[in-house]
Amino acid sequence: MILAASADTPAAGAPLEQIAIASGFAAITTAVLLTLIMRHRSGRSTVLARAGDAAGRLLAMEPWAGLPFLVGSLALVCGGFGVFWDISLHIDTGRDPGPLANPSHYFILLALYGLFAAGLMSCALHEKTKTPSPVAVRLPPWAGGLKLPVGGALLISCGAFALTGFPLDDFWHRMFGQDVTLWGPTHLVMINGAILSVPVLAVLALESRRARGGTVVPTAETVVRTLLPAALLFAIAFWATEFDWGVPQFRVVWHPLLLALAGGVALTCGRVVLGRGGALRVVAVYLVLRGALELAVWALGRSVPAMPLFLVEAIGVELLALALRPERGALRFGAAAGLLCGTVGFAAQYAWTHVWAPVPWTPSLIAEGLPSAALAGLAGGALGALLGAGLRQELPARPVRRGVGLAAAATLVVLGANALWVSNPKGLTADVTLTPVSGAQRSAVATVRFSDGGRLARKAEMREVLAWQGGRRVVRQLVEVSPGVFRTDGAVPLYGTFKTNIRVQSGRALIALPLHLPREPSIPTPGVTRPDHFTATMLADSKVMQTERKDYVPGWLWTPAALLMLAFCGLFVLGISTGLARVADGAAGDAGRTGAAATPSRRLPGRPRRAPAPAAS
Repeated sequence: MILAASADTPAAGAPLEQIAIASGFAAITTAVLLTLIMRHRSGRSTVLARAGDAAGRLLAMEPWAGLPFLVGSLALVCGGFGVFWDISLHIDTGRDPGPLANPSHYFILLALYGLFAAGLMSCALHEKTKTPSPVAVRLPPWAGGLKLPVGGALLISCGAFALTGFPLDDFWHRMFGQDVTLWGPTHLVMINGAILSVPVLAVLALESRRARGGTVVPTAETVVRTLLPAALLFAIAFWATEFDWGVPQFRVVWHPLLLALAGGVALTCGRVVLGRGGALRVVAVYLVLRGALELAVWALGRSVPAMPLFLVEAIGVELLALALRPERGALRFGAAAGLLCGTVGFAAQYAWTHVWAPVPWTPSLIAEGLPSAALAGLAGGALGALLGAGLRQELPARPVRRGVGLAAAATLVVLGANALWVSNPKGLTADVTLTPVSGAQRSAVATVRFSDGGRLARKAEMREVLAWQGGRRVVRQLVEVSPGVFRTDGAVPLYGTFKTNIRVQSGRALIALPLHLPREPSIPTPGVTRPDHFTATMLADSKVMQTERKDYVPGWLWTPAALLMLAFCGLFVLGISTGLARVADGAAGDAGRTGAAATPSRRLPGRPRRAPAPAAS
């Protein structure tokens, strides 16, 4: 009924014929991939085996790890380009006519499918390998009894989990309308599926070395160990890109929280895994990756996001490592490094937003933003230390790591719940004067006087006029020019398809007022055209920014649906953590249970011997 009712409303979902085309393409590519795998298993084709051998020699990995690692890495690069292009298109031009009408969607879909295919290749190549994973997972007899490498199985899960986001996203839009935010629940399914494939690739590399029983880390794996924390830094920082583009739809406290989390996880992990200079190497690779994507977006003629820097945090982590040796206590070092990322890093990012950022941080953010960043960095540092220790096969005892992991997760949940809490004032009005400027199209400088005398706006974390989806993005700050009177620091467009809004985020209030909205019959909305002087009531920011979202869907339906998506993400994170612990522990009992050859873990250079830890749950 939902599909039929929305078939003629393009703002609510994709045209049904495009869904059919996309489904047909997916079916054909899956059939080709499965045919290749079946011919490999039957011995009638050597294409997959030869490709695996070549990739294995290149990366000094087993074929069942080398080829999937290359395919998965290329898929992530492809997906990163597609996502950055997609966001810039939505910010500059608005809604897609359909999923196949947006060229960036092809790169995203190809990336997610590539992760799924990489996992299938890993499992297929592992079946007849001479050096199987010592911690492989055996399927039950009714499922064929195959032994699957942990990394390969997790890659399949990452790809499948992320791919479900595509049909769920369209179904979501049909039910609730377009949410035009990066943080839509189904968007998070796709994003998190891709992001969590980064540590999975690390699991695959570690699993391959354990299969080989090597005593030293090969050069290729050293490169891999540098790329993975850098990719993790890129991926976690990506959650904050709405702020980097200047179109945040959540409270600004999220920005320092997420950047501290990214620095805490990735820089701590990089320093633990890579040793001296590891954090600096991670940041260097991150800057190259992020810079290349931003240059690509700029070359396409689209709005470019501000790139957060982590140089100060990286230098601080390296100096801290001189006093707190990570090899003598990864968790202690991780906690201190994460706290540094949330405090010193907060100060560094604060200064950087005033150099290059559309939403510069304000002194009002410090009271809530600094403790939130400090706690997020502390949790991220602990998680990064656990990840780094796992990649070095030095995980602490199961009760310790379980307690640390649960404490970090609980901290992040509490911080997230606090950051999501919005409470808007009622009856606040704004008296607005639009002073025209010369030009072919209507543009004006906005002067705003709030009915509360400017008390809320004066202590705001964000106070701006945003114009977007008119072919470009324009952000103007509201500057207090006299007590209670605020004026934009430049002209704002009030014509065409521009959506131009006054936006204020102060404390828990997130409110807005439209200055110009286009008429959109397909939603439908009548549009907004303001005279040169008017007075209007401030509205909830989500009402103004998400005009395409259906406001008649009951809250009891939307809230459980969003929580269900978050629960899926939580279970997925738990599965990834369990897989990493299984490979990092590598107890002999695991090998016995899977039937793989019991290959004891060899000691890394400079690493003290210790008894093998019990298998993780």
